[in-house]
Amino acid sequence: IQSIDRTLTRRHTGCDTIALDEPLYRRWLQEKRGTNGIGRPYEEELLGGEAPDDEDAANAFRWEREKKCLNQRVFEAVQTLVDRGETEGGCVFLKQITKFSYLFDFATNFERESAGGDAGRWRRKCLELFADHDVVHRHVLLIRDPVAILSSWTGKSGTVHNNNTHPDEIGITKLMEIYSEVLGASMSGSDTHEPVVIDSDDLAWDPRSTLEGLCDSLGLGYTESMLKWEPGPHDCDGPWAKWWYSDVWESDGWDLDNGIGHSRTQKYRTVPPSLVSCIRMSTPAYDFLSTLTASYRKRAIATPPSGRLYEDPRNENVLVFVGTPSATSRRCTGRIVP
Repeated sequence: IQSIDRTLTRRHTGCDTIALDEPLYRRWLQEKRGTNGIGRPYEEELLGGEAPDDEDAANAFRWEREKKCLNQRVFEAVQTLVDRGETEGGCVFLKQITKFSYLFDFATNFERESAGGDAGRWRRKCLELFADHDVVHRHVLLIRDPVAILSSWTGKSGTVHNNNTHPDEIGITKLMEIYSEVLGASMSGSDTHEPVVIDSDDLAWDPRSTLEGLCDSLGLGYTESMLKWEPGPHDCDGPWAKWWYSDVWESDGWDLDNGIGHSRTQKYRTVPPSLVSCIRMSTPAYDFLSTLTASYRKRAIATPPSGRLYEDPRNENVLVFVGTPSATSRRCTGRIVP
């Protein structure tokens, strides 16, 4: 929602990398604009694939490429890596937002087909290309404290999304649905792996260790160059960048010394009353997903010196009853929890 996820599109992975910035955005806006208060100041230009009249001509390519479906852009990215000789170790990074998830088939890892669209044709071309190369799909869920997200929702970006607080616009609760779909696909024998979950606060607090752990989980090589990048626009930025990415454009890397004091990790924020219901919906999903992060497991201080979260691994699946057992004539007031 803020800038922290956009910095991930600028990271090198120790191999040749191509980043795609929200390739489902245009289709989502095409289908959702005008519903539930959804709109953007650049929607006509984005849907038409043409730059605004006041846009620098050098940026015209950003608007034009958005007319391509996700499957075409993935095909072109993989083909580019193959042409460069990156038949082993090349990486295509797709940054998405949860509200686009209904457009993506997590069982096949392709954009869903639509009437009159090119997704089906480009999916077939991808399958032909992938047949000659070992292409592995991995999903990473970047989570963030709902209060942190929502407290910034009506901030600088408020004029871009019209301060719209509809759940379809904010999209936090979709994370649980995505996790379930990816996990289900990984259990069904497809080439999908269990998702990796990282917390944006961990990235802000300790970017080096968090990125090292992320690369290890994905089978990618970590390099120190992941901690720095050139300020200003990058070719991978979507055409909406000047409305959303100002903070990233002004930065040149992770703050390695002052993570604890960074505004992204401050816990005390104010939230408009209109967003309280969204916080109540989102918090349970965030609390669960946070238990899947590496930082959560590193907090194993109860069983030294092993450093394991559970001294006996079998305890990870223990269920406990919390509450008052039922009497003969009274209803039980407790429940079983993991």
